[in-house]
This record gives sequence, C-alpha cells and structure tokens, in this order.
Amino acid sequence: LRAILFSDHDLRGANLVIDGDLPNLDGSRFNDRASSIRIEGGYWQFCSDAGYRGDCRTFGPGDYPNLSDGFEGKISSVRRVAGPGR
Repeated sequence: LRAILFSDHDLRGANLVIDGDLPNLDGSRFNDRASSIRIEGGYWQFCSDAGYRGDCRTFGPGDYPNLSDGFEGKISSVRRVAGPGR
C-alpha cells in the first residue's frame, strides 16, 4: 500500500513514493510541491501543514491527475487512515 506524489499534473514530473506516515515533508524536497497523486492502495490523508494540520483531505485508491480547489502545491504531511473521513 503506497501513495505517490508527482510535481506536475497528469502524474508527471518528479515523484515521491510514500509507504508510511510522514508528519513533515520538509526534508523530502517535496514539501508544497505536489500537483497530482496516485494512490495504489488504502486511504491516505494529505494535509497542508506539518503534523497533519491545516486543510486535510482523504484520497482512496486511484489516480488524481489534477489537484484542484486550492490544494495544488500545498501538501506538507501525509498519513494512512482507516477510510474516508477518518
């Protein structure tokens, strides 16, 4: 079960494979850079601030080629969750 962040739309550009909780993306060189996401399994919560704070959204399995609604370039932390809304 993992998630992959991409720096560009349509699952392109630099990517970061995530297979566990990351409370702060600051050291990953990927903080506030994601423009698209692929979820290969499970549910993942992505938050705009470190420590799973700020604007948090949960994504389930699938491809998200364009992060809209002001969420593009805003992800600073990510963790696995039990399901939608958890």
